[in-house]
Amino acid sequence: MKETKHSIFTIILGLLCIFQFVSGGNLAQSDSVNQPKISNVLCYTYPRLSPKSTDYKVRVNNKDIFVYSTSAAPFAAFACDGPVTVEIEMPNASKNVTVSPLKNGIKTVIDGNHVRFQLPKPMSVAVEVNGMPQLYIYANLINSTAPSISDSNVKYFKAGQVYEVGELKLKDNETLYIEGGAVVRGCIRASSAKNVRITGSGILDGGYYHKGIDEERSIVFKDCKNALIENIIMIEPSSWMIVLGSCQNVTVQNVKELGTVSSTDGVDIVGSKKIRINNCFFRNGDDCVAIKALDMGKYGNFSQDVEDVEVRGCSFISYSGGQALEIGHELRTASVRNIRFTDCDILGVHGFGGVFGIHNSDRALISNILYENIRVEHYYDKLIDMRIIKSRYFQDQERGQVLDIVFRNITVTLSPYNPGYSISTIGGYDANHLIQDVTFDNFMLNGVKVLNGDQLDLFTKQTANIKFK
Repeated sequence: MKETKHSIFTIILGLLCIFQFVSGGNLAQSDSVNQPKISNVLCYTYPRLSPKSTDYKVRVNNKDIFVYSTSAAPFAAFACDGPVTVEIEMPNASKNVTVSPLKNGIKTVIDGNHVRFQLPKPMSVAVEVNGMPQLYIYANLINSTAPSISDSNVKYFKAGQVYEVGELKLKDNETLYIEGGAVVRGCIRASSAKNVRITGSGILDGGYYHKGIDEERSIVFKDCKNALIENIIMIEPSSWMIVLGSCQNVTVQNVKELGTVSSTDGVDIVGSKKIRINNCFFRNGDDCVAIKALDMGKYGNFSQDVEDVEVRGCSFISYSGGQALEIGHELRTASVRNIRFTDCDILGVHGFGGVFGIHNSDRALISNILYENIRVEHYYDKLIDMRIIKSRYFQDQERGQVLDIVFRNITVTLSPYNPGYSISTIGGYDANHLIQDVTFDNFMLNGVKVLNGDQLDLFTKQTANIKFK
């Protein structure tokens, strides 16, 4: 009987050894295969005198991340190649912390004055803490394709330094590369250039100039073709942040902006065609995206038609009096058409502006405008504000037209302060200058489908064919 038990034990032990060998040598090792990959995190080295936030400390995968302070809000930027754990330390305990865009479903764990959450991939988010400034987290994808510092067509700015460049000009086929952790102070210009590129994860600091004194647009591309602006962080603007004037085939992608003073528009598309704005994260003191046509004086005359513009996958916050998505006011051209705003998140319009804005104060015919798959987390004054008007910005004596506007799959979250206060407006100028053919298709307010204008607190004048589907 003892020999039989011993034989059974020997057989079991042998089977265990075979299993261990097949699984890689031990049982514990087989368990480790199923453990989640620990992502690499790259911390940026900023100049020693960089302004540091006194409100927040940030760690990512147990690495300290510098929290850069700006007049608009602090931010923490780093690079990673996969999911990461973000830990934030605040001065005081908080019971309510949200991470936007809310579509990502990021859950927070709060422990006194610490909060922790997971980012599933490289992405940008805004962290909202009651009674505290917003904190922006910019998680970039680790860049393995930086240009060569010895390339004669590359203006390369290395990390850990501040560069006072004033006005920096780019010519055909040139690249401006701002390494993560570098700070370039000044403005960028390109005129009649092809294949220019601004890239890198570093900072373009517009604070070299001063509002009302020597203010400058931060980036101006004039008559440029096949250009790219990507990945950079833009801070402390004194005026409009990106201007694309009379350009064609220009892409702006994964750009982060923090502006606070009035007239710090995010990107102004002026008299341009075939423009793509992708996956950007803007916090502006005025319009986030504005489409215009006008003579901008020393910058150039961009009174030309605007056509084929797409804004996709972006997140926007507008303060002061701007709109999140604006067409106007200055539209001194014949046609503005084929404009698409898709898959965007409006995190907030906090001032006396609107979410969806069209202000035609000149002669243009605005047509074929699509707003699709837009999520609105917060607004204050106006949800929709579309009008043909005479404004302080107008020059054309003839008024224009607005037609063929489609809102499709729009989701709006209402706060307790919106009903009875916030409104929408759609207004033409007179019987010969109408806003017409406006369609609301699956437009939702707090989960309720909008089937009439009253649900929007909509005021109308000189309109035709407003439909709810």
